[in-house]
Amino acid sequence: MRRKVPNPRSRSREAYLVPRLLLLCMAICGAVGLTACSVEPPVQTQTPPPKPRSEVKVPAPEALASKSDEQLYTYDVSGRRDPFKPLIEATKPTAVLSEENLNCPPTQDFELASLKLVAIVWGDLGRKAMLKAPNGRGYAVTEEMLVGRNCGRVRRIESNAIVIEQARQDSDGNVLKEEVVLRLREREG
Repeated sequence: MRRKVPNPRSRSREAYLVPRLLLLCMAICGAVGLTACSVEPPVQTQTPPPKPRSEVKVPAPEALASKSDEQLYTYDVSGRRDPFKPLIEATKPTAVLSEENLNCPPTQDFELASLKLVAIVWGDLGRKAMLKAPNGRGYAVTEEMLVGRNCGRVRRIESNAIVIEQARQDSDGNVLKEEVVLRLREREG
């Protein structure tokens, strides 16, 4: 008598089929259990009826008029300082040359300390310097151009630096002229 040998492939299918069916049954039971939960209907609260508006009473014109027997108060400001003025007033430096401020180049939007000298080029047409502003842009300047917020004028362009002469006011209002030197950064390493 011959005995029937089961196919090994069919056995592996049956081995995987039972756990899958079991998981499917558990998922269906869980879904049915969750949907069977009851939710209570929301409780309705009664809102109170709106209150009737009351009439606003307008005062009589006689009550609004000032009485003549009352004495009006006046404040004597003689010899006293204004309490709303600050004790220390900050003054901004004003430009000495107002005619040149009408056509300001973009290099006058920045302080001299924030400008960085990047390059100097010279040739038959003269010398030019390249300044890098804090906004990342580069500006080419020549001698006698205005630079900086205090209307500094480029006086000289040397081989490794530029000399800028600017006028500023001190706290007493005196106009002071100073020279600012921007140097090329030496190579590192």
